[in-house]
This record gives sequence, C-alpha cells and structure tokens, in this order.
Amino acid sequence: MKARAISLFLLVFSSVVSANSQPSQEVIGKAYDLDSGDLLYVERHRYLANKTHEVRYFDPDGKPFARKVLDYSVSENAPSFEQRNDLRGEWIQVTDDGDELLLKYQEKTGETVFDKRFDLSDNLLVDAGFDRYVKNNWQALNAGSSDMSIEYLVPSKLTTVGFNVSKVDCLPETPKGAVCFAIAPQSWWVSLAVDPIIVAYDVSSRNLLRFNGRGNIASAQGKYQSVDIRYEYPEKLAQN
Repeated sequence: MKARAISLFLLVFSSVVSANSQPSQEVIGKAYDLDSGDLLYVERHRYLANKTHEVRYFDPDGKPFARKVLDYSVSENAPSFEQRNDLRGEWIQVTDDGDELLLKYQEKTGETVFDKRFDLSDNLLVDAGFDRYVKNNWQALNAGSSDMSIEYLVPSKLTTVGFNVSKVDCLPETPKGAVCFAIAPQSWWVSLAVDPIIVAYDVSSRNLLRFNGRGNIASAQGKYQSVDIRYEYPEKLAQN
C-alpha cells in the first residue's frame, strides 16, 4: 500500500532555487542519498537574462544527464519550464496559455506524450516557483501562520497535490542561524507514504541552503529518490 501511494505522488520540490541572484552567477546544489549519504548528482544553477533560470544536472563523475530551463516572465509562482532527463528520456514541458497552464509529459523516449490544462491561481505552484512563494510570504511564514496552503503541480502524474507550509525546527547539520519550513501533504493517506519536505533558508539573504525530501529527477530505473541537497552560493551573493 505504501509503495503504491508513493508511486502515485512523486514529489518534485527539488531544484527550488529561484532566480534570486545576478545573471551568470552559478549556484551549486549537491544531492546526497538520505539513506547511504552517497553523492547522487550535482545541480548547477545559472540565472540568465529575461528572467530565465537554467539548471544542469551532473552525475558524480561530472557527466551531464539532464537540463531544465525556467521562465518567470509571466508568473513567479508558476513559471513555464522545460526539462529533459537523458537517463531515460523523460520530458516535461509547462507553458503559459492565458489563464491556464498547459502541461505535456513523456515518461521516456518513444512513449506517449500526455497533456493536461490547469487553471492558474495564486496558490498554484510549479517547480522552483516554491522558492519565490517562500520569499514573497516570508513574514507570514516566519510569524508561524497556520493557514499557508498550496497546490503543487506533479507533472509525472498530470495532477496537483495539496500541501500545508509551516515553520519548523531545523534538521541536524543545518547551517547555524537558518530558518526552516516544512511542506506536508494535506491528505492523511498521502502523509502515510510521503514524509514532509524540510527546506532551510538563510535569514539575511533568504537564500535556500538545504532541501530534504523527494527529488524531481528520476533515476535510469524511473525512481524518484529522497535526497538531501546542500546549496553553495558565490561569495558575492552570499554577502548580499
């Protein structure tokens, strides 16, 4: 039952670093397996012109295997994006279509491309739009507001999932002085299978420092792994 529930709700909150830095500066995220502690992959984030954000993924040997480009020009919470994962040919595309988002999803090369439309709303979040949501609701989240809820797009299942966002104690080994938030499923039966996601932010810069939860990059076997991602920022950005 638990395994089936997990397969129904593969979460996609990793790579939530948003366009908060200067163009051409690179932020690095190192993703470690929650159980073994082994390095699984490395994310390299670049912030380009016209409110675009590129993420490249590399295996532990430095070989690139996936790339994503996000566009925040229309919506910060629900950016358009395209992601390709060469490990199995997974392809995701989300585009703005007026008052709707159009999602296209292909699980692997040669298989059917599915599509679905979603109405845009203030609490609909897409991929790294979660990071913008945190920054735009910083005061309310830090004050411990109990009514912060979101609908998060899950491309692999052509659906959205409801989550509550709240301030929590940070996990061990989180940088000193960070503030942390939990993203927990609203549905009780989903919560039986999926642990809350914990994210840590620097108080002064509001940069994402750590992500702990299920990632958004499938392995060659099609599995979405639980990861602990530690982010490293350029020195100039860290001082801002």
